[in-house]
Amino acid sequence: MTALPEFDAWELPVSEARDKLAEVVAAAEAGKVVHLTRHGRRVAAVVPEVMAETADSQVRDLSKRFASKHRALLDRLAE
Repeated sequence: MTALPEFDAWELPVSEARDKLAEVVAAAEAGKVVHLTRHGRRVAAVVPEVMAETADSQVRDLSKRFASKHRALLDRLAE
């Protein structure tokens, strides 16, 4: 697995992010992770594309390994 570079992070309320969408996107393009909050709780994140692609790739790989390891069980459940 490739190590991800360090990402700076900041957070702001969803209501504020709506008004600052261009800035939020620019921050992600610049390598920052922007956590969106609702009532002070993180509910979502806008991340740099490389981070999203890496996560997608890792999920696909884990899914394939799980399916391969548990093929017999998955086949029985599909019946």
